Amino acid sequence: MNSQRDTLIYVGDPMCSWCYGFSPELDKVKAAFPNVPVKMIMGGLRIDGTETMGDLGAFLHDHWVEINERTGQKFKNGILKQASVVYNTEPACRAVVTMSKLKPEVQYEFFKAVQASFYYHNDVPGLAATYAKVATQFGVSEKDFKAMFESDAIKKQTRSDFEAAKNMGVSGFPTLLAKIQGKVYLVTNGYAPADKIISALKNKQLK
Repeated sequence: MNSQRDTLIYVGDPMCSWCYGFSPELDKVKAAFPNVPVKMIMGGLRIDGTETMGDLGAFLHDHWVEINERTGQKFKNGILKQASVVYNTEPACRAVVTMSKLKPEVQYEFFKAVQASFYYHNDVPGLAATYAKVATQFGVSEKDFKAMFESDAIKKQTRSDFEAAKNMGVSGFPTLLAKIQGKVYLVTNGYAPADKIISALKNKQLK
């Protein structure tokens, strides 16, 4: 990526519920600025989390209802009944980083597919097989995906993403920043509608 180009920087986590709610809005922002590249940084919502759906199910259910009502994104709640499933977001983030190396041009679409895998299709998160199956939708073999997903290099790169987000002062997701004429601006920390974001970016003369 040309370091001099205006760029949108999206810091998120595919297992962050508000990031899932935000995806349709970010789609509209991307469409409004089709020539502006989007750099993705995985933020790590619950890195190495140990709480299970049994621990978090009631909270997540209410949270998902709120997000559905506000954003229209559809959730299915079957996964919440699988009490032993651990809510650790590192593997989902690592899956997105893996795809950024294997097929970078589809990273954002893959990110959304990983979201749908969890929130709508209720596939068990954290498993290499879950994300490898999603990867096949983008022409990547399960074997190639799994090999890279499990590699030390990708695990290290994922941790580097988490550190980058922290060093940028990002503490909540989704966060959208914009680098315009060499300066970085905070566009939104948390969910925001696309029209508000597009207006703010036009005022900053993003191009």
